[in-house]
Amino acid sequence: MPVVSRQQVIDPASVVTLINADQLFSENADFLQFSGDVSLVRGNQQLSADLLQLDKTAGTMSASGNLSFSDSLLSLNAAQITLNDSSSSGEFEQTEFMLFENHLRGSAGRILQQDSYHQELFDVSYTTCDPGQDIWSLNASRLRLDHQDGRGTAYHAVFRLYDIPVFYFPWMQFPIDNRRMSGLLAPTISLSNIDGTVLALPFYWNQAENYDMTITPINYSSRGLQLNTENRYLFQQHSGQLQLSWLDDDISGETRWYQDWQHQADLGLGIQSSILLKRTSDSEFLEDFDKLEGIEQVDYLKSALKFTATPAGWSATMLFEEYQTINLDRPATAAPYKRLPSINLERSFQSDTSLWHLDWANEWVSFERESSITGDRLHIAPIISFPVEDSWYFFKPALQLDYTHYSLDNNTNDENTIDRSLPLLSMDSGLIFERVASQHRNWLQTLEPRLYLLYVPYEDQSAIPKFDSALLAENYSSLFVNNRFSGADRVGDTQQLSLGITTRLLDKSNLEFFSASVGQAYYAEERRVSTGTKTDSREKSSLMTVINYRPEPSWTIQLASVYDQLEKESTQTDIALRRHTPTSAFNLEYHFRKDQLEQSTLSFVYPVTHNWTAFAKRQYSIKHEKPVQNLAGLAYESCCWGFKVLYEESADSDFLEVDRSINVQLTFKGLSNAGKDINSILENGILGYQAPF
Repeated sequence: MPVVSRQQVIDPASVVTLINADQLFSENADFLQFSGDVSLVRGNQQLSADLLQLDKTAGTMSASGNLSFSDSLLSLNAAQITLNDSSSSGEFEQTEFMLFENHLRGSAGRILQQDSYHQELFDVSYTTCDPGQDIWSLNASRLRLDHQDGRGTAYHAVFRLYDIPVFYFPWMQFPIDNRRMSGLLAPTISLSNIDGTVLALPFYWNQAENYDMTITPINYSSRGLQLNTENRYLFQQHSGQLQLSWLDDDISGETRWYQDWQHQADLGLGIQSSILLKRTSDSEFLEDFDKLEGIEQVDYLKSALKFTATPAGWSATMLFEEYQTINLDRPATAAPYKRLPSINLERSFQSDTSLWHLDWANEWVSFERESSITGDRLHIAPIISFPVEDSWYFFKPALQLDYTHYSLDNNTNDENTIDRSLPLLSMDSGLIFERVASQHRNWLQTLEPRLYLLYVPYEDQSAIPKFDSALLAENYSSLFVNNRFSGADRVGDTQQLSLGITTRLLDKSNLEFFSASVGQAYYAEERRVSTGTKTDSREKSSLMTVINYRPEPSWTIQLASVYDQLEKESTQTDIALRRHTPTSAFNLEYHFRKDQLEQSTLSFVYPVTHNWTAFAKRQYSIKHEKPVQNLAGLAYESCCWGFKVLYEESADSDFLEVDRSINVQLTFKGLSNAGKDINSILENGILGYQAPF
C-alpha cells in the first residue's frame, strides 16, 4: 500500500532501527519497501539510499540508488548492498570506501562482509592519501581485511607511484592498525666516505605475542653484507633481548661481530636475577658501527651476572662482573677489576620509640685482574644517625664506623693482610625561611642555608690497592658527603665545614621555577689521603654554583660552575639553554672540564610548515678543533607518505678521523612502519627530538 507523505518507522526490537523515507510500501508486516530519500539509523550504523527493502523473515536488508553506508569501522558509497542482520554479513557492489582506523580509502568492484570483523574485497585499489593526492596506491585482485588480527592480505597486488607500476606481489600482508605484524620496515639508504653506499632493509618478524625479532641486512659497498638481528622475549618469569651483528669486512679482511644479551628473571623464593653479556670481535667495531641501535663507543664492555633478594628484611646482592678491553691502547692494569663475585648485605633499622636510625652496609668482594694486585676485601660500614626535622629545619648528626679487611695476593710490599678502622663523624643541618615574593603573582621565595660538619681522622692507606676507588668530581652535592672518594679503598681524612645556601621561587601552584645554590667547604688541615702521590693542601674548596630557571614550561636555563679561587679560574662549567615543545626543540650548551674537554653544542628541531620539519646539530670540540657530531636534515610528512634525509659527520674517539654520511629514509603509511635508524640517531643526538612519523 503506497503512502505519499513522508514516513518514519521505529523497529521495536532490542536495537532500535529508525527509518525515514518519502514513501512506504508493504504487502505484509514482514516485508517493507521504502523509497525516496531513505535514511536508516541503527546503533552506530547509518544508511541513505533511493530504495530500501527489509525482509524480516530472512533478516536481510537491501538498498540501491545514491547509496551510502557507515559504521564504526568504515564508510562507503555503493551501487547496491545487501546486509544480513543476524550474521552481520553483507555484500556491496561497485563501492568506494574509507576505513577510519588508519586513514585508508579505495574502491572495489565487490565487497563481501563475512561478519563484523572480516571483509573480502575484489578488484580493489586503495591508498592512505587524501582525495586528489593519489601519490601511491596498491591494486589487488583480492584483498582480505581481518580487524580481529589487525592485518590485511592482498593477492596479485601491484604497487603504483603516480599510476606507474613499480612492484608486483603475488601475495602480501600488511597492518591495518597499530598492532605488531611481520613484514618489511622502511629501508634506509646512506652514503659514507668510509663505508660507501649503505642500504639497510629491516624485516620485522612477529613470532608470537611474547617474542619477536627484527632482522636487518645492511649492505656496505665498501665492506660487504652485514647481518643484524634483535630478538625480544617476554615470559611469565623471564624477559630480555639479544642483539647480534656479523659481517665479513672487505676493508679489514676479517670476520667481525658483536653480541649483546640482556636478561631478567624471577627465580622464585623472592630471588631476582639479571644477565648482561657483551662481546665484540675487535676494538674498532663499536667505532665503525655506532649507528647500530644501542651501541656506544666505550673503552671496556661489561658483562655481569646479578642476583638480588630480601632475606629477613635485608637487601642482598650477589654480582659477578668482568670486562672486555675495547681500547687496546689502554694497558691491562688500567682495566676495571673483575668482581668474582661481590656480595652485599644492607638494611635500615629505625626505632619506634626514639629518633635513632641505623643503616648497615656489608660488602665482600673478590677482585681479579691480569698483572695486578688481587685479593678479597671485606667492608663493614654501619651508620647510626639521629635525624630531627620539621617544615622549617633539619638536623642530622651521624656516626659511621668504617671497617675494611684485605687479604691480598701479589702485593708489591708483601703486606698481604691489611685492616683499617676509621670513624666518620658528620652533622648536617639547615633552615628553611619563606616569604611572599610577589603578592600579585602569588610567588613564594625560600632561603635555605645549610651547614655540614665532617671529621675523619687520618690513617696511612698507601699500602691498600685501588680496586674501585677514585676521587669524586667536585660539584655542589659533593660538599655534603662524608667521603671524597668512591668505592671502599680510600677513606678521605678531613676536618671540614661546608656552607651552602639555596633560594627557590615557587609559583601559585607551588611548583619550583627558579633555584640557585652556592657553596664551599673550609678545611682545618691538609688532606693527606689520595689515590696517588699528590695531596690536597688547600684551605678551602672551589666555589660551587648551580642555577636552574624555567621562565615558562617550555624553557629551561641551567648553569653549573666550579671556580678555583686560588688559581682564579673555572675548572668545570656547564651551561644549557633549552626550549622543548611537542613539535620543536632548541638546545644551546657549553661544557668545560679543565685539561679534559671543552665542547659547544647547538641543536634544534623546527617545524618549518605543517609538512616540513628541519633539524640540525653542531657539537664541536674546541680543544681538538674538530666536530664531535654534526647533523643536518629535513623530514617531509604528508597524509600518506614521508621521507627523511640526514647528513652526519662524526669524529672517532681520538679525533683522528671524521666519518661523513648521508642517510635517506622513505615511508609509505599503511604499507610499512618507519625504520629506526635515522630516528635513533636523532633521538640520541638531539635532546627533545620526537619523531614526526
